[in-house]
Formats: sequence, C-alpha cells, structure tokens
Amino acid sequence: MKRLIPTLVLLIVAIGGFWYAKSHNFFREKTDDVKALVTTVKADDVQDVSLQTADGKQTELQRGDGASWTMTKPAALPVDSNSVEGWIDSYNALTYEAKVEEGADLAKYGLDKPKQLYKLTMKNGPVHTVRVGMPLAISGYSYVSVDDGKTVYQVSDQTLSGIGKAPVDFQVKGPVKFDYDKVTSLSLTWKGQSWSLTKSDKDKAAADASWKLGGKDMKGADASPVLSDFLALTTQQEAKPASSFNMTAPDFSADLTETDGGSSKTTKYVGRIDGDNVWLLKQGDAWAYAVPLKSVQDLADKGKQ
Repeated sequence: MKRLIPTLVLLIVAIGGFWYAKSHNFFREKTDDVKALVTTVKADDVQDVSLQTADGKQTELQRGDGASWTMTKPAALPVDSNSVEGWIDSYNALTYEAKVEEGADLAKYGLDKPKQLYKLTMKNGPVHTVRVGMPLAISGYSYVSVDDGKTVYQVSDQTLSGIGKAPVDFQVKGPVKFDYDKVTSLSLTWKGQSWSLTKSDKDKAAADASWKLGGKDMKGADASPVLSDFLALTTQQEAKPASSFNMTAPDFSADLTETDGGSSKTTKYVGRIDGDNVWLLKQGDAWAYAVPLKSVQDLADKGKQ
C-alpha cells in the first residue's frame, strides 16, 4: 500500500492540474489560423474615433473636411491625418486566436468594465466597439469582445498594441516641412554660431545640384543629409501652444528658402531652450514642439564640417 501512495499523489496532482487548466480555457478548441476579429470598415466612412487605453488615457478624434482630422480630447493637438488612417488600418487588421466562450457573462472576463475601450462611429450611424478585459492566465493574451456581442475571444497583446495609442501618436511631430528639390538655401543661427547652405544649381534636383556650405563647395549627396537633419527635428512629446513661449530673442533661428517657378518663399523657424529640449516653431503657426537639444546641436555642428 505504501508503494502506491506516491502514485496516488501524482494522480491527484495531475487531475487537479487538468481541472485548473480546463477551468481557465487552456483546452478550448483552437482555430486553424488566426481569424479576423472585426468587420472591415472603410476609412472614408469613419466619422469619429475614440480610444481608452490601459493607462486610463482617453483620445477622441473627429473627421473634418475631406481627409482632415481634429483632436477633441484630451486637447486640440495638431493631428497628422495619416496617423489616423494608419490606426484604422490597424483596427481592420485585428485578429483573434481562439474563441473562449459564446453567450458569455462578460463580467466574468472583466469586459463589463473594460480596461481598454475602442470605438469607431461611422458616418451613417453605426458604432463599432472593441473591449479589452482581463489578461488570460497565458501570458501575453487578453479577453476581448466586439460590439454588443457576448462572444469572448483570446487576442494577443501584441496585436492589441496596434490600436493602443496615446494622443501624441496622432500628433504632427514637428513644424519643419519642405520639398527637397525646391530648397535653394538654409541659414541657421545657434548659440552665436551661424552658417548658410546655398544651392548653386537652382534648377537641378537637390541630390544632383552643387551646393556651398559657407564658402566650401559641396555635392548634392553631402548637402541632402543636412536638409534631412533639419527635417528630422521632431518630438515625442505633446505640442504646446506657440503663445506659451516668448520668441523675441530666440536661442535658435533658421531661414529656409524655397523657389518654385521663379517665385521664392522664405519660412522662418525659431526655438527656445528648455532643459534638454528646444521648443521649436514655425513663425505664424499655432504650435511649438519639444525637439531634443542634442538634435539641434548636431544640426548646428554640420556647419563645422
């Protein structure tokens, strides 16, 4: 009898493990491959987008005229419309790996008060909803329900990360915009240091033209990275109203001239140092952007080369 005790103990443990796994849906039927979680929507038919992410942040976006979008919550930040279109693409790409339960009590899975909630309101009225509840016992997955349905799905957190975006993810990332081939000069002043990049062959594309940096001749292949560094003055922080900053005597200034069909236009950019950032804006615009000070310094150092 004593010899049987270890075997009985192992059997009891195995039965207990099987019951626990079954009660947590470890043995639910798997689909052959991942399946579409939502009904595909046309981006042009979406009127409003609402996000409540796991950290409690809420973002609301509303379609304006044509393809433009505005942010109504948490603030009226400048919106990059392409980022909204990209988010809708990510929504359409949502998939699930398994159905956990049909006709479920949503509260059992934390879906009555979801930690994440995503809504798309269509122009013709319907509202599509994705609710994210508790995590599964299996790491990296969460319980999800769609619209008003009571079917619960297993969805990977990696998949959900495609729609779990913060307000700054929809924001325009910086003030600098230009057409490379139309640029004829860039003049910069930073901490008492000034230089100018000037295009010698004004009718040629930027990469094919000859340039001068200061008094030094430069090929287009060497001038283009300078312009790229200027264009790359972007932020990962939320923008602030330009009126928040006194730019009477800026720490940074740049004049960019573009020529098109014999007509030239110069755009002025100014910036103010604030810790490890430079708040940069285009004169006349409503928003300023926190650009890393190091990025500005690296651009200014191009004039030493």
